[in-house]
Amino acid sequence: MEEIARESAERVRSLVRTRRAADASMVVAICDLAEGYRVDSDELLEVLAERRVRVGGAGTPKVSEFVSLELAGLLGCTPVAAGHRIVEALNLKHRHPGLFAAVQGLDVDADRALRAASRCGHLAPDAAEAVTRRWVPRQRRLGWAAAFTLLDRLIIESDPESAIERERKAREDRGVYLWGFQDGCMNLTGRLDAVDARYLDAAVERLAEVLEGEHPGLTRDQRRAKAIGVLANPAYATALLQAAAQQRLPMGDAVPAPVTVPVARLRPTLGIAVHIHCDALGELTGSARLERAGHLTTHLLAEALAGVDVTVHPVIDLPNLEPEDGYLPGRQMRRAVHLAFDTEAFPFSNRSSAGLDLDHTAPYQPGVRGQTRIGNLAPLSRRVHRAKTAGSWQVEQSRAGVLEWTSPLGYRYEVGRTGTRMLN
Repeated sequence: MEEIARESAERVRSLVRTRRAADASMVVAICDLAEGYRVDSDELLEVLAERRVRVGGAGTPKVSEFVSLELAGLLGCTPVAAGHRIVEALNLKHRHPGLFAAVQGLDVDADRALRAASRCGHLAPDAAEAVTRRWVPRQRRLGWAAAFTLLDRLIIESDPESAIERERKAREDRGVYLWGFQDGCMNLTGRLDAVDARYLDAAVERLAEVLEGEHPGLTRDQRRAKAIGVLANPAYATALLQAAAQQRLPMGDAVPAPVTVPVARLRPTLGIAVHIHCDALGELTGSARLERAGHLTTHLLAEALAGVDVTVHPVIDLPNLEPEDGYLPGRQMRRAVHLAFDTEAFPFSNRSSAGLDLDHTAPYQPGVRGQTRIGNLAPLSRRVHRAKTAGSWQVEQSRAGVLEWTSPLGYRYEVGRTGTRMLN
């Protein structure tokens, strides 16, 4: 048994080294692609000629504005994620040559080095290199969190005045975000002032205590999550807290005036589009889609909408929707395209189609009727739209809701409601 375990352990060590080498080679390959990528300017419309842009920090080279679109297909990720990989790789190579060499020598994991280079993104190239030069030999004996705690200290020591300014900007960079819909739930993250955050935590904790009577089967963490939803309806939260306060008052103390307006009428107005699909026989499929969220079961939908006023819109029959003659799609046509494409119609993109350009797959020809139709429209972000219009990326909509893209390097992708498939 000990011999088998030892052999397995040695395999793990070998694979760790192999993975480190592959990750280091990937960084080099991404840099080489970004630095060498060119679109044939003879094939582009002059007004939309390829632009060279600096996506990394000071000291990094300019690259093609379209290279992230090419890399996205190769990596099977979104253009935004591909762009981030390019920025990270170029920053590491050109702003941290010592750290870059350490990655190639397998002295530092590529992931750790890329994160370190990103942390130093605000520093001048010489200062950034000086910080990571001090950090590399010391981080080897440290775990991930301890290594970056050390790096943060070295960054502050290198330029205390800049650190103060970053703290000021961090306080300005506040916000609250919903993301990551899965199994009927979403994540909530944000950045708050420290005092506001403590007040919010206290309010959530207090409401979680109050909700224990209404939801005895929930755990404390589950009640805290429920309390966030209650705070979204201030009138309901006030009524709950007021009722709890009245129960605690000693005899003879003044009683706060009750909330007399029905709580349901004080609920904030919220517009959420829910799409329920039927099969060929008109039976519910059992799932529903919340726009800008994702799919959930109709069972959970019924529970979530209990006591909520619902407006039912007529069904849009996508295959039989009448074409339009004008260049700009009408309201119903735009809604139909967004139903046909939940996300941007580009390889591996996950950007919501809401708010994107609706592009004619086959270029619009003035005077020709029926061009603005399902089957000739697709939602594209501005950069993808520009790449397609410029002629660097070629696209055909073989059938409604299915596009075939060809990249400048000749890679082909099929994009539809089921995702992206590489064709060569």
